[in-house]
Amino acid sequence: MTISWGAVCRAKQGQPVSGDVYLVHEYAPGMLLATVIDGLGGGEEAAHAALLARQVLLQFPDYPLQELLRRAHTALHATRGAVIGLLRLEQAQHLALYTGVGNIGVQVYSRQPIKPISKNGILGFRLPTLLELRYAYDPGDIFVLYSDGISGGFAQDGTIDLKQPPQRMAEQLLAGYGKLSDDATAVVIKTTERP
Repeated sequence: MTISWGAVCRAKQGQPVSGDVYLVHEYAPGMLLATVIDGLGGGEEAAHAALLARQVLLQFPDYPLQELLRRAHTALHATRGAVIGLLRLEQAQHLALYTGVGNIGVQVYSRQPIKPISKNGILGFRLPTLLELRYAYDPGDIFVLYSDGISGGFAQDGTIDLKQPPQRMAEQLLAGYGKLSDDATAVVIKTTERP
C-alpha cells in the first residue's frame, strides 16, 4: 500500500509569511504522521509558534499522539500559541489515529463513519483533556486536514473530483474555499492499494 498527498499554504492578504505550517512525514515504512498547525494571529510570531510545534513532531514522530501534543504544548509556553490537528496512518493495519486541539478541520472521504473532532484549547496556553480517536479506514480513502482559513463548506460540495491527484484537489479547495482574510492551509492525503 502507498500514499500520495498534496498541500497548499497561503499567507493572509498583506502578510509576507503564513502563520500556518503543515507536515506530512513517513517516519517508518507504512507509518505516516500528518499535521496542520495554525499559530495564533498571523505573521512572524504565529509562524514561530507553529514551526516550534512542527519541530517537536519531527523530533519524536513515533511517540503516542497525546504525548506529542503534551510536548508541543510545553515547547510553546513562551509563544503566542497554536492550534493543531494530528493524524497518524498505520498503513499495514489500515488504522487512522487522530487527536487535535483547537479549530483545525478534518474531512474524510470514506464509506466508513470517520468523523475526527478536536478538543477546544490552545497549545502553549490551555491544553484540554486529550482525546485520541481510532478508526479503521479503507484503501482509497482520502483525508483532508485544513486550517480555519479554508471554509468547511467544501465537505458538502459534490463537484469536487475525488479521483484527481491530491495536489490538484488541495489547490481546488484553496481556490474555491480559501479566505483571503486568514492564513489558509489544506493537506490532502490519498490512501491507495498497490495493485
